[in-house]
Amino acid sequence: MNRFVIVDDDISIRRIIQNIIEKHQLGIVVAECEDGAQAENAIRECQPDIALVDLLLPVQDGVQLIKRTRTSCADTAYVMISQASSEPLITQAYVSGIEFFIHKPINVLELVSIINKVNDNRNLRKAMSIISKTTAQYTTPVALISNDPVQNTGKTRIYKVFSDLGIIGEVGAKEIYKITQLIESHIQNEEKSKYQLCEQYQQLASQINEDAKTIEQRVRRTIVKALQGLALIGLDDYYNDIFQTYSTALFDFKEVRAEMDFIKGKSQYRGRINVKKFIEGLLFIAERNV
Repeated sequence: MNRFVIVDDDISIRRIIQNIIEKHQLGIVVAECEDGAQAENAIRECQPDIALVDLLLPVQDGVQLIKRTRTSCADTAYVMISQASSEPLITQAYVSGIEFFIHKPINVLELVSIINKVNDNRNLRKAMSIISKTTAQYTTPVALISNDPVQNTGKTRIYKVFSDLGIIGEVGAKEIYKITQLIESHIQNEEKSKYQLCEQYQQLASQINEDAKTIEQRVRRTIVKALQGLALIGLDDYYNDIFQTYSTALFDFKEVRAEMDFIKGKSQYRGRINVKKFIEGLLFIAERNV
């Protein structure tokens, strides 16, 4: 059961959020605070699963609060709730470490949906930790596309992500999917040693009779194209559900933002990709359908 800390200087807002959490059985509220200093102490002491934080707070604002508690409360997920509509302020909040931004007045369905997504992201991080312990030493052939309906459901979900990001027709997308299958096979076999992506490319290369470096380059180009597509979605609609979900599940948000700034001509530096984060994010989505 999730443990929440609610931080807002308006008691009526705190009551609304607490009632939503209780009514929808999302967890329990372990503390509520009206200013940033009080909240800093409460978050450090309670170590909540989720902190719901207003941006504009007395003593210290929400961004300062998150920056000061993020290191010592590494397992706490932050959601910001505010009337602010300035894109730079919202970006600053994301860079500070929040997972989602909710606009006031609070919409019940949106709040419930966001909390559920935060749960998914928390589970994603746990899944990544498990995946990172698996091995890439392959001793037996692996069926890349199974007739198992469960696996095919996972394939459908992954290819929906490819479609959402505009990369479904890329050769690299097919290879990314095959790599997720190779990794998943070893998770099921409970092999524990850490895997290396270079070994994944080598294994796939031997199966499809291709050069491993060529596969790696195609995979990277495809993920770069996915980042570019996601950045364009964010520029068109900052609150788009696809943008909000994939910008944290598959990429580092700071890199998505960097790509958006590059596209707008505000920076000469493009966003960077993390192939491992992208692939492990896909694995989680295949299981949970984020």
